Amino acid sequence: MLALSTRLLAGHGRRIALALNACFFIFIAYWLSDKVSYRNVLDQLRQTPAQAILVAMAMNAAVLALYGLRLAAILQTKPLPCFLIANVGFTLNSLIPFRLGEAAKIYVGGTYFGFPLGSLGAAVVIEKLYDLLAVAALAIIVASTHSPFVDIPPSTPLALALILTPSILLLVRVRPKTGLRPSEWKILKSARMESFVRQAETLLAHQSVPRAALCTALIWTMNVCLVLVLFRTIFPEIDFGLLSAMTLLAIGALAIAVPASPAGLGVFEAGIVAYLTTAHGVSAEKAISAALAYHFSITAPHTAIAFAFLVAGFPRLFGRGQPTK
Repeated sequence: MLALSTRLLAGHGRRIALALNACFFIFIAYWLSDKVSYRNVLDQLRQTPAQAILVAMAMNAAVLALYGLRLAAILQTKPLPCFLIANVGFTLNSLIPFRLGEAAKIYVGGTYFGFPLGSLGAAVVIEKLYDLLAVAALAIIVASTHSPFVDIPPSTPLALALILTPSILLLVRVRPKTGLRPSEWKILKSARMESFVRQAETLLAHQSVPRAALCTALIWTMNVCLVLVLFRTIFPEIDFGLLSAMTLLAIGALAIAVPASPAGLGVFEAGIVAYLTTAHGVSAEKAISAALAYHFSITAPHTAIAFAFLVAGFPRLFGRGQPTK
Protein backbone atom coordinates (compact mmCIF):
# COMPACT_ATOMS: atom_id res chain seq x y z
CA MET A 1 0.00 0.00 0.00
CA LEU A 2 2.81 2.37 0.91
CA ALA A 3 4.66 1.56 -2.31
CA LEU A 4 1.48 2.25 -4.32
CA SER A 5 1.00 5.59 -2.56
CA THR A 6 4.62 6.51 -3.25
CA ARG A 7 4.24 5.74 -6.96
CA LEU A 8 1.03 7.78 -7.15
CA LEU A 9 2.69 10.75 -5.44
CA ALA A 10 5.68 10.47 -7.77
CA GLY A 11 3.39 10.41 -10.80
CA HIS A 12 1.45 13.45 -9.57
CA GLY A 13 4.75 15.22 -8.84
CA ARG A 14 5.94 14.69 -12.42
CA ARG A 15 2.66 15.97 -13.83
CA ILE A 16 2.75 19.04 -11.58
CA ALA A 17 6.38 19.73 -12.57
CA LEU A 18 5.53 19.38 -16.26
CA ALA A 19 2.52 21.68 -15.85
CA LEU A 20 4.62 24.33 -14.09
CA ASN A 21 7.31 23.99 -16.74
CA ALA A 22 4.71 24.37 -19.52
CA CYS A 23 3.41 27.55 -17.84
CA PHE A 24 6.96 28.88 -17.71
CA PHE A 25 7.53 28.17 -21.40
CA ILE A 26 4.22 29.85 -22.29
CA PHE A 27 5.26 32.91 -20.30
CA ILE A 28 8.68 32.97 -21.99
CA ALA A 29 7.08 32.60 -25.43
CA TYR A 30 4.68 35.46 -24.70
CA TRP A 31 7.51 37.68 -23.42
CA LEU A 32 9.63 36.89 -26.48
CA SER A 33 6.81 37.59 -28.91
CA ASP A 34 6.16 40.94 -27.22
CA LYS A 35 9.72 42.10 -26.57
CA VAL A 36 12.00 40.37 -29.05
CA SER A 37 12.35 40.38 -32.81
CA TYR A 38 13.08 36.83 -33.99
CA ARG A 39 14.59 38.20 -37.18
CA ASN A 40 17.07 40.23 -35.14
CA VAL A 41 17.92 37.15 -33.07
CA LEU A 42 18.72 35.22 -36.26
CA ASP A 43 20.80 38.12 -37.53
CA GLN A 44 22.76 38.19 -34.27
CA LEU A 45 23.30 34.43 -34.46
CA ARG A 46 24.73 34.78 -37.96
CA GLN A 47 27.13 37.43 -36.66
CA THR A 48 28.40 35.22 -33.82
CA PRO A 49 32.09 34.45 -34.53
CA ALA A 50 32.41 30.80 -35.58
CA GLN A 51 35.87 30.59 -34.04
CA ALA A 52 34.44 31.51 -30.64
CA ILE A 53 32.04 28.54 -30.76
CA LEU A 54 34.76 26.17 -32.01
CA VAL A 55 37.16 27.21 -29.24
CA ALA A 56 34.40 26.83 -26.65
CA MET A 57 33.57 23.35 -27.99
CA ALA A 58 37.23 22.33 -27.78
CA MET A 59 37.42 23.58 -24.20
CA ASN A 60 34.21 21.72 -23.39
CA ALA A 61 35.73 18.52 -24.79
CA ALA A 62 38.58 18.97 -22.30
CA VAL A 63 35.99 19.42 -19.52
CA LEU A 64 34.30 16.17 -20.57
CA ALA A 65 37.65 14.37 -20.38
CA LEU A 66 38.07 15.69 -16.83
CA TYR A 67 34.61 14.40 -15.92
CA GLY A 68 35.69 10.97 -17.13
CA LEU A 69 38.89 11.16 -15.10
CA ARG A 70 36.92 12.16 -12.00
CA LEU A 71 34.48 9.28 -12.33
CA ALA A 72 37.46 6.94 -12.84
CA ALA A 73 39.02 8.30 -9.63
CA ILE A 74 35.79 7.66 -7.74
CA LEU A 75 35.28 4.16 -9.16
CA GLN A 76 39.02 3.34 -9.16
CA THR A 77 38.89 2.07 -12.73
CA LYS A 78 40.02 2.96 -16.27
CA PRO A 79 39.19 6.46 -17.60
CA LEU A 80 37.79 5.53 -21.06
CA PRO A 81 34.65 3.67 -19.86
CA CYS A 82 33.98 6.48 -17.38
CA PHE A 83 34.41 9.10 -20.13
CA LEU A 84 31.80 7.34 -22.27
CA ILE A 85 29.43 6.89 -19.31
CA ALA A 86 29.70 10.59 -18.44
CA ASN A 87 28.93 11.64 -22.02
CA VAL A 88 25.86 9.40 -22.16
CA GLY A 89 24.59 10.95 -18.93
CA PHE A 90 25.09 14.53 -20.12
CA THR A 91 23.42 13.81 -23.46
CA LEU A 92 20.33 12.11 -22.08
CA ASN A 93 20.00 14.83 -19.43
CA SER A 94 19.91 17.30 -22.32
CA LEU A 95 17.16 15.36 -24.10
CA ILE A 96 15.00 13.99 -21.26
CA PRO A 97 13.64 15.93 -18.26
CA PHE A 98 13.90 14.94 -14.57
CA ARG A 99 17.67 14.26 -14.83
CA LEU A 100 17.05 10.72 -16.10
CA GLY A 101 20.49 10.78 -17.67
CA GLU A 102 21.88 9.85 -14.25
CA ALA A 103 19.88 6.61 -14.33
CA ALA A 104 21.13 6.02 -17.88
CA LYS A 105 24.72 6.30 -16.64
CA ILE A 106 24.06 3.53 -14.14
CA TYR A 107 22.36 1.37 -16.78
CA VAL A 108 25.14 1.80 -19.35
CA GLY A 109 27.88 1.26 -16.77
CA GLY A 110 26.27 -1.93 -15.53
CA THR A 111 25.07 -3.36 -18.87
CA TYR A 112 27.98 -2.47 -21.14
CA PHE A 113 30.97 -2.22 -18.81
CA GLY A 114 29.90 -4.62 -16.06
CA PHE A 115 30.26 -2.21 -13.14
CA PRO A 116 28.22 -3.01 -10.00
CA LEU A 117 24.98 -1.01 -9.84
CA GLY A 118 25.40 -0.08 -6.18
CA SER A 119 28.85 1.36 -6.82
CA LEU A 120 27.62 3.32 -9.85
CA GLY A 121 24.68 4.72 -7.90
CA ALA A 122 26.97 5.86 -5.10
CA ALA A 123 29.41 7.33 -7.64
CA VAL A 124 26.64 9.41 -9.25
CA VAL A 125 25.68 10.81 -5.85
CA ILE A 126 29.31 11.59 -5.00
CA GLU A 127 29.77 13.36 -8.35
CA LYS A 128 26.80 15.59 -7.54
CA LEU A 129 28.27 16.39 -4.13
CA TYR A 130 31.54 17.52 -5.71
CA ASP A 131 29.71 19.70 -8.24
CA LEU A 132 27.43 21.10 -5.55
CA LEU A 133 30.50 22.13 -3.56
CA ALA A 134 31.99 23.76 -6.68
CA VAL A 135 28.83 25.74 -7.47
CA ALA A 136 28.56 26.80 -3.83
CA ALA A 137 32.19 27.96 -3.94
CA LEU A 138 31.39 30.06 -7.02
CA ALA A 139 28.37 31.57 -5.24
CA ILE A 140 30.45 32.34 -2.15
CA ILE A 141 33.15 34.05 -4.24
CA VAL A 142 30.59 36.12 -6.16
CA ALA A 143 28.76 37.04 -2.95
CA SER A 144 32.02 37.97 -1.20
CA THR A 145 32.99 40.44 -3.92
CA HIS A 146 29.85 42.55 -3.33
CA SER A 147 29.15 42.64 -7.04
CA PRO A 148 26.79 45.52 -7.94
CA PHE A 149 25.03 43.19 -10.40
CA VAL A 150 24.18 40.43 -7.93
CA ASP A 151 22.21 41.40 -4.83
CA ILE A 152 23.07 38.61 -2.36
CA PRO A 153 22.59 39.02 1.42
CA PRO A 154 25.87 39.21 3.38
CA SER A 155 24.88 36.11 5.35
CA THR A 156 24.71 33.94 2.21
CA PRO A 157 28.35 32.73 2.26
CA LEU A 158 28.03 31.62 5.89
CA ALA A 159 24.72 29.90 5.22
CA LEU A 160 26.15 28.04 2.23
CA ALA A 161 29.18 26.97 4.23
CA LEU A 162 27.00 25.58 7.02
CA ILE A 163 24.75 23.73 4.58
CA LEU A 164 27.66 22.16 2.68
CA THR A 165 29.75 21.11 5.68
CA PRO A 166 28.03 17.68 5.89
CA SER A 167 28.86 17.04 2.21
CA ILE A 168 32.52 17.86 2.79
CA LEU A 169 32.65 15.58 5.83
CA LEU A 170 31.06 12.76 3.84
CA LEU A 171 33.66 13.03 1.09
CA VAL A 172 36.75 13.31 3.30
CA ARG A 173 35.65 11.30 6.32
CA VAL A 174 37.82 8.48 7.65
CA ARG A 175 36.81 5.57 5.45
CA PRO A 176 36.12 2.16 6.95
CA LYS A 177 38.65 -0.62 6.52
CA THR A 178 37.59 -3.40 4.23
CA GLY A 179 39.31 -6.34 2.62
CA LEU A 180 37.64 -5.74 -0.72
CA ARG A 181 39.32 -3.83 -3.49
CA PRO A 182 37.39 -2.48 -6.50
CA SER A 183 38.91 -5.30 -8.58
CA GLU A 184 37.02 -7.75 -6.36
CA TRP A 185 33.58 -6.19 -6.96
CA LYS A 186 32.53 -9.19 -9.06
CA ILE A 187 31.60 -11.17 -5.95
CA LEU A 188 29.06 -8.48 -4.99
CA LYS A 189 26.88 -8.64 -8.11
CA SER A 190 23.77 -10.26 -6.66
CA ALA A 191 20.46 -8.43 -7.10
CA ARG A 192 19.77 -8.06 -3.37
CA MET A 193 19.54 -4.62 -1.80
CA GLU A 194 22.17 -5.46 0.84
CA SER A 195 24.57 -6.17 -2.01
CA PHE A 196 24.00 -2.66 -3.41
CA VAL A 197 24.68 -1.22 0.04
CA ARG A 198 27.93 -3.18 0.34
CA GLN A 199 28.98 -2.07 -3.12
CA ALA A 200 28.41 1.58 -2.13
CA GLU A 201 30.36 1.08 1.10
CA THR A 202 33.24 -0.47 -0.84
CA LEU A 203 33.26 2.52 -3.18
CA LEU A 204 33.30 5.00 -0.30
CA ALA A 205 36.17 3.07 1.25
CA HIS A 206 38.39 3.18 -1.83
CA GLN A 207 37.54 6.30 -3.85
CA SER A 208 40.46 8.64 -4.45
CA VAL A 209 39.28 11.87 -2.82
CA PRO A 210 42.40 13.93 -3.73
CA ARG A 211 42.21 12.96 -7.42
CA ALA A 212 38.45 13.51 -7.61
CA ALA A 213 38.75 16.88 -5.84
CA LEU A 214 41.56 17.97 -8.17
CA CYS A 215 39.51 16.97 -11.23
CA THR A 216 36.53 18.92 -9.87
CA ALA A 217 38.67 22.03 -9.38
CA LEU A 218 40.04 21.70 -12.92
CA ILE A 219 36.54 21.12 -14.35
CA TRP A 220 35.12 24.29 -12.90
CA THR A 221 38.23 26.35 -13.58
CA MET A 222 38.03 25.28 -17.23
CA ASN A 223 34.30 26.09 -17.27
CA VAL A 224 35.00 29.62 -16.01
CA CYS A 225 37.68 30.04 -18.70
CA LEU A 226 35.25 28.75 -21.35
CA VAL A 227 32.61 31.31 -20.38
CA LEU A 228 35.20 34.09 -20.20
CA VAL A 229 36.69 33.35 -23.63
CA LEU A 230 33.33 32.82 -25.37
CA PHE A 231 31.53 35.89 -24.06
CA ARG A 232 34.52 38.21 -24.36
CA THR A 233 34.80 37.15 -28.00
CA ILE A 234 31.08 37.65 -28.64
CA PHE A 235 30.93 40.95 -26.68
CA PRO A 236 34.29 42.71 -27.15
CA GLU A 237 32.57 46.03 -26.48
CA ILE A 238 31.58 45.29 -22.85
CA ASP A 239 33.64 44.78 -19.69
CA PHE A 240 33.08 41.04 -19.29
CA GLY A 241 35.69 39.95 -16.77
CA LEU A 242 36.42 37.02 -14.49
CA LEU A 243 33.71 37.92 -11.98
CA SER A 244 31.15 38.17 -14.77
CA ALA A 245 32.19 34.75 -16.06
CA MET A 246 31.86 33.20 -12.60
CA THR A 247 28.46 34.81 -12.06
CA LEU A 248 27.11 33.69 -15.43
CA LEU A 249 28.48 30.16 -14.91
CA ALA A 250 26.76 29.90 -11.52
CA ILE A 251 23.47 31.10 -13.05
CA GLY A 252 23.76 28.57 -15.89
CA ALA A 253 24.63 25.70 -13.52
CA LEU A 254 21.62 26.42 -11.34
CA ALA A 255 19.35 26.67 -14.39
CA ILE A 256 20.50 23.33 -15.80
CA ALA A 257 19.84 21.76 -12.39
CA VAL A 258 16.08 22.39 -12.78
CA PRO A 259 14.84 18.79 -13.22
CA ALA A 260 11.62 19.42 -15.15
CA SER A 261 13.29 20.82 -18.24
CA PRO A 262 15.68 18.99 -20.61
CA ALA A 263 19.10 20.59 -20.07
CA GLY A 264 17.33 23.51 -18.41
CA LEU A 265 16.10 24.52 -21.88
CA GLY A 266 14.41 27.89 -21.67
CA VAL A 267 15.35 28.37 -18.02
CA PHE A 268 19.05 28.30 -18.95
CA GLU A 269 18.67 30.92 -21.67
CA ALA A 270 16.35 33.06 -19.53
CA GLY A 271 18.88 33.24 -16.70
CA ILE A 272 21.73 34.21 -19.01
CA VAL A 273 19.63 36.76 -20.90
CA ALA A 274 18.45 38.34 -17.63
CA TYR A 275 22.04 38.67 -16.42
CA LEU A 276 23.45 40.06 -19.68
CA THR A 277 20.66 42.60 -20.18
CA THR A 278 20.61 43.74 -16.55
CA ALA A 279 24.30 43.67 -15.69
CA HIS A 280 25.85 44.69 -19.00
CA GLY A 281 23.08 46.45 -20.92
CA VAL A 282 23.17 43.98 -23.81
CA SER A 283 20.13 44.02 -26.10
CA ALA A 284 17.68 41.15 -25.62
CA GLU A 285 18.24 39.81 -29.14
CA LYS A 286 22.00 39.75 -28.80
CA ALA A 287 21.78 38.22 -25.31
CA ILE A 288 19.50 35.45 -26.60
CA SER A 289 21.82 34.67 -29.50
CA ALA A 290 24.80 34.53 -27.13
CA ALA A 291 22.92 32.23 -24.73
CA LEU A 292 22.01 29.91 -27.60
CA ALA A 293 25.61 29.87 -28.85
CA TYR A 294 26.83 29.02 -25.34
CA HIS A 295 24.23 26.28 -24.90
CA PHE A 296 25.17 24.77 -28.27
CA SER A 297 28.89 24.90 -27.45
CA ILE A 298 28.48 22.89 -24.25
CA THR A 299 26.00 20.32 -25.58
CA ALA A 300 27.23 19.51 -29.08
CA PRO A 301 30.50 17.72 -28.07
CA HIS A 302 28.99 15.26 -25.59
CA THR A 303 25.98 14.68 -27.86
CA ALA A 304 28.21 13.66 -30.78
CA ILE A 305 30.34 11.39 -28.56
CA ALA A 306 27.36 9.77 -26.84
CA PHE A 307 25.41 9.10 -30.03
CA ALA A 308 28.47 7.53 -31.69
CA PHE A 309 28.94 5.28 -28.65
CA LEU A 310 25.25 4.35 -28.38
CA VAL A 311 25.05 3.47 -32.08
CA ALA A 312 28.20 1.32 -31.88
CA GLY A 313 27.13 -0.35 -28.63
CA PHE A 314 23.41 -0.74 -29.38
CA PRO A 315 23.45 -4.56 -29.73
CA ARG A 316 25.19 -5.03 -26.39
CA LEU A 317 23.22 -2.36 -24.56
CA PHE A 318 19.78 -3.50 -25.69
CA GLY A 319 20.46 -7.07 -26.76
CA ARG A 320 21.98 -10.07 -25.05
CA GLY A 321 25.64 -9.32 -25.46
CA GLN A 322 28.05 -9.78 -22.58
CA PRO A 323 29.33 -6.68 -20.76
CA THR A 324 32.76 -5.39 -21.66
CA LYS A 325 35.37 -6.19 -19.05
